[in-house]
Amino acid sequence: MGRTPLNRAIVIACMALAAIQASLAGSWRADPTAGELTFEATQAGARFTGSFERFGADIAFDPAAADACRFDVTIETVSARTGESQRDGLLQGPDFFWTERYPSASYRGSGCRRAGPDFELDGALTLRGVTRPVKLEFSFAPGPGGGRISGSAILQRLDFGVGQGQWADTEWVGDAVTVRFDLALAPTGDRAVK
Repeated sequence: MGRTPLNRAIVIACMALAAIQASLAGSWRADPTAGELTFEATQAGARFTGSFERFGADIAFDPAAADACRFDVTIETVSARTGESQRDGLLQGPDFFWTERYPSASYRGSGCRRAGPDFELDGALTLRGVTRPVKLEFSFAPGPGGGRISGSAILQRLDFGVGQGQWADTEWVGDAVTVRFDLALAPTGDRAVK
């Protein structure tokens, strides 16, 4: 028995509604006041930790469709703090982040994949005007009215020109830097990452 025009209209409307709901699922914005973005490195053989106090992250992620994910993160490098004022001043200077010329860094990536119980993302970090591939490993936990995403990445600072002159010597400052993030996410209601 064929469908009446009214039945067809209802089916089409339901399909459209389902498509809209699917397109809105998994879009998040990080709340920087309820999360942290930190970095860990070594100086003269001693490990130190710093954090970025100002950053923004728009994330489109649905664990059931991880390959459709997108990450768009912007970091204000001038907000880097390590708890030691002399080191903080050096970080903002031309030998390190050179915040006067490069006030922000960014990370962009799309197409997450499963890695055991967690996920991976091959993205690109732009720092000091240099763009290099950086892989993130992360976990995602949905929660009431939002979610939480946490993970890490390891990069080599010299690949980005961070540490000029005497600071390019890894005897004083190690090349490897571990970046960690733990972000509270709130739904944006918009699938597209802005």
